[in-house]
Amino acid sequence: MKITHLMSMFQEHKYYHKCRIKQNIILICSVLLVLTIIYIQFFSKEMNIKPFGIEALIVKSNSMSPIFSKNDIIIIQEQNEYKVGDIVAYNNNGEIITHRIIEKNGNEFYTKGDNNNAKDKSPICINDIKGKVIFILYSI
Repeated sequence: MKITHLMSMFQEHKYYHKCRIKQNIILICSVLLVLTIIYIQFFSKEMNIKPFGIEALIVKSNSMSPIFSKNDIIIIQEQNEYKVGDIVAYNNNGEIITHRIIEKNGNEFYTKGDNNNAKDKSPICINDIKGKVIFILYSI
């Protein structure tokens, strides 16, 4: 009886160990992917490569605080469609703004910074949107 119990415990430990190894491999690969994207975006500007439609940006203001703040790095990814509640980066006369979609009217989106009192003055269209925020690297 004790041997069977010990064997069962050993097999459970072995299975747990295999799961932990898989989780660690996935974590390491994810971190390497994020670091590669950041390197490409900030140190290889002339290449203009967006693997999987992913791009890294540096936040320039505190308009989305407390979600993220100035100098944090956000990872955005192009989407086929965007919905109310998505935090998106969009082109506004050559400046990249990152705000939350608060209203959708056909192909027009109204946005607002979480830390702002009012919504943005003019709507944006889907062609202005660079991508949805999928990951945040907080500055130290």
